Amino acid sequence: MNMKMNPSHSSMFIALLLLVVAVLACSGSIGNETVKANKLVEEGNAAVQEGKKYVEDAEDKKDKMLHTKVSELAEARTLAKEAIAGYDKAEEKCKEAAKKYDEASKLKISDKFKEYLALKVKEYNKRAEVMATAKATPQALLDSESQKSFIARAKANNEKIDALAKEAEDLAGQSDKLQKDNPDIFK
Repeated sequence: MNMKMNPSHSSMFIALLLLVVAVLACSGSIGNETVKANKLVEEGNAAVQEGKKYVEDAEDKKDKMLHTKVSELAEARTLAKEAIAGYDKAEEKCKEAAKKYDEASKLKISDKFKEYLALKVKEYNKRAEVMATAKATPQALLDSESQKSFIARAKANNEKIDALAKEAEDLAGQSDKLQKDNPDIFK
């Protein structure tokens, strides 16, 4: 039996083979990009965890500052400076996390993963804004000439912080919902 291949069949076979190779190459590339994206997300998450420690420390210092007796103003001002430093470090970590999530979102990954990362970028940029705003309360103690002035500034600032924190939590809720609705993408 003589098996000769028709030239049009061999061209189709070669085209099909090239298509399969291209698809495999692309899917391997996307898989590799997802691995890179996951690594960046891990780095971002590590920055978040580190930032949480700075926030806890800053909040603790601020709380101590607020409960310091008026007669111990020098001690309260020292605590205020330490709280500001903690908020600065927490803000840096929020920005670092947002940057890592943003880098990951620019890779060749699934659209839902990109959407999730875009929400995380917005969330951590908002959390950085919360930290920058939170510094204003201890700063108000440093700048105020009277207890009344400090209380007014601190109250106004706390309202700003609450509004910003709510926006950040709303973004976190959106990303959590996206993650729960697409469990196969997030492993």
